[in-house]
Formats: sequence, structure tokens, C-alpha cells
Amino acid sequence: MEDVLYPFLSFFNKMPSGIQNALGFTYRSLPRQFRYGSFYREYDKRISLFLESDTESVQNLQLALLCETVNQAIGSVPFYTNFHIIKNIEEFQSLPIICKHDIVENPKAFVSTKFTNQKLKSNTGGSSGTPMAFYLHGGRTRSKERAHFDWFWGQCGYAPDSRLLMIRGAPLKNNALFQYQSIKNCLSISCYELNSSNIKKVLAAIRNFRPHFIHGYPSAVRNFIRCITEDPNVNWDLPLHGLFLGSESLSAIERTEIGEFFDAQILHWYGHSECAIMGGNSFSSNEFFFYPFYGYAELLDEDGKPIHTPGEIGRIVATSFDNYVMPFIRYDTGDYGMLSNVTSFENLPCLVLSKIEGRSQDIIFLNDGTRVSLTAFIFGQHLPEFSSIREMQLVQEVCGSLLLRIVRGSDYTADDERALINRLQRSVSGKIKINCEYIDRIEKTKQGKHRFLIQKTEEIHS
Repeated sequence: MEDVLYPFLSFFNKMPSGIQNALGFTYRSLPRQFRYGSFYREYDKRISLFLESDTESVQNLQLALLCETVNQAIGSVPFYTNFHIIKNIEEFQSLPIICKHDIVENPKAFVSTKFTNQKLKSNTGGSSGTPMAFYLHGGRTRSKERAHFDWFWGQCGYAPDSRLLMIRGAPLKNNALFQYQSIKNCLSISCYELNSSNIKKVLAAIRNFRPHFIHGYPSAVRNFIRCITEDPNVNWDLPLHGLFLGSESLSAIERTEIGEFFDAQILHWYGHSECAIMGGNSFSSNEFFFYPFYGYAELLDEDGKPIHTPGEIGRIVATSFDNYVMPFIRYDTGDYGMLSNVTSFENLPCLVLSKIEGRSQDIIFLNDGTRVSLTAFIFGQHLPEFSSIREMQLVQEVCGSLLLRIVRGSDYTADDERALINRLQRSVSGKIKINCEYIDRIEKTKQGKHRFLIQKTEEIHS
């Protein structure tokens, strides 16, 4: 049902808040399996099956999902139609590794000709600096995501009616400082408006709401803490069951500081908009466990060979399950990870990484000194103009001013520039001036990586 209603989301967001909340409460009252469809139940059963199986059975179950994805692609996705059906891991590993650039250059080659009525268009701003449009699988992808997080968050007591304090995501309606959203039973705090001058007002709303959990970007949550600690007249005195932190990296020190401030446990995870793989922490460990029922994760060296030695760093390469519309097969995420000496999650064999590199936690500064994470400002908005941009880099030399260095796609127009600037400025209530500079290519670092933000003001705000 969610995929049927999703095209009307923009219309819903324009409704008065009272009507939104009435409709949201009604929708949230419906059974979850009705809202999310039969694949919600199917994926939930898959999780249970994997967790209850022995090592050999888990490996066979994952191989079956892997072969199903690849062989569906060989039968209907142009890029793969000349490859042979696979039956084992060795045959899978003979397939080419692709990257975001390959898809951006020839997107139609990676879209199935068979599941045309189930395409859900999405896009990513990409911390790598290369925006990309792609398709999710209607009736499957969003159902799977909801079932997965209901299980993952459920490890610390989350239930469908739990009250969430949201410190992440797109700008709120009319650039509000906070807003109750009944469809998620959450109080959403604006990452774009929050600062030390309005923290008292925010805390009053939070105390009235009494959240069970916080769901946020690590950088946005740290900014929230900083706003509290900068004012000696305010404090945090509410009990929490836990925090759910994603979309950015989280160091062990940051995890400890946030956990101690809220006196609560933290679940942190690695994922991406393409929904190909998912790796999550546990309460007792900062390791990333890549769940074998979600997708197939590889850690490869620069020659494309699997890494087996703990402590070595390699490329994180992902293969999606359950998206037959546009499967991601041996997709180089652009992120790097360090192999752990741990090899399982509660007796479930899986790839385990002790550290992930490449996730951006960069901050930009508005003209009033407010800090906004790039995850909120760029990556979390999924702006439609990204599909017309090949590469992008941000440069900030003074607070309240930002330069967008853009490598244009063939369909990029002046309208895209105006729309992009307007959307970004509106998201922060006009508290930043944005200019665009068009270039042929963006220089890489010595390691060959793309530096998304060149920040020259951060030292005066540290």
C-alpha cells in the first residue's frame, strides 16, 4: 500500500498539519502487513530462518538469493545478458565489478526490461560526489526496509508505536523548528534551524512529547548536544531506551560521548540509498555485521581479490537481493572497510568489518553560525536535480556562503541550477548564499578519492 500512496507524498506534505496528522494516525492504525504488503512478512520470515539455521544452511540460503538476483539480471538486464547463468560463488566472482560512474554513463544498460511496471525512481546525492538516479523495486524494496529496521531496532525494545525523536532528514514544512508527524509517531527536529538560541523551545517540545528513542544523523545529534551544553540554563533530563544513528560514520569516542550524555544504548548502521547491503552494530560491539539475509557484501583489494586477513583495508562491494528492476551486482560503493577478526553475528556467519571509511561527516556553516551536516543538507534530501549532475564539489571559505563546483550532465539546464539553489537555500531558511561554478572535471586526492567538501572555515568554529 505504501508504494501506491508514495506518488501522492508531495501532495500530502502540502496539506495543513492538522489534516496530515489525522490522515497519518489513521494510516498508522492499519495493520503493518497491510501497509507494507506481503513482502514485509516474507522478509521477516527470512530473517528468522537465517537466525535459526546452522552455518552451512546459512551459506546455502545466501547463495540461493545471490543466484536468483544474478540470474534474473542475466535474463533481462542488458548489461548482463551475455553472461552465463551462475551456480556458485566462483562463477559469481568472475562477474565484473561496476561503479557509480558506469551506471551514470549508461543507466539503461542496468535496468531490467522485464519488470517495467514495478520501477520506483530514486536518487542519491552521494558522499562520493557523483549523484545518481536509479530504480527500486515496487512492492519489495520499501517493504524489506521496514521489516529489516523493525527487526534491527527491535533488538533494543523498539515497537511500531514507540515515540521517536527525529534529528535528521529533509527540511520541515515552512522551515519549522520542529513538527509532530503522526504517520511515524515522531517529533522531528529541524537539522537546518536548530541552534543554541532556540534550544530551550525545542527542549520544551521534546519534554511534552516524551520520546522513547532518538533517530538521527550522528553529526546532527552531536550538534543537538552542543546546543544544550553551550547554554548553562538548559539540560537533558529525559530517560531514553536507545538511539538509532545512521547515514554517517560514528567513532568509538563519539559513540561513548553520545551514549553517556543520554545514558542510553546506541545502534549504529552502515547502509546506502541503493539498498544493496546493510551492516549494523550491536550493543556490545562497534563492529559492522553485514547481514547475509539482506544482501551480499564483499571486501576486496585493489586487484579485486577477496581480503581474508583481519586488519587489512579494502573496498566494500555490494550485491543487492530482492531488487529485480535494477539489481546492483558487484557494485563498488566507494567506501572502504577494515576486516575484523570476528566472523559472525550471534553465531550467524557474515562479513564483519571493524571500521568503515569514506562516510562524510562534514559540516557547513550558515550566516548565523548554525552548523548543518552535509548528510542533512545534501545527501539526505535526494534532490531530483542530482540526476542531471555528473560530479559535484562544495567549497566554503566564509560562513553563510557556499560554492557548488559542478560537472554537468548532458541534460543539465539553467532551470536545474535555479531549482537546485532555491531548494538548498529554502532548506536553511535562506541563511546561505550559493553560487555555481561549472568545470570539466574535479581533481581527485592522491588516493584517487573525491573530496566532496573543501571546508576552510571549520577551524574557527572548532
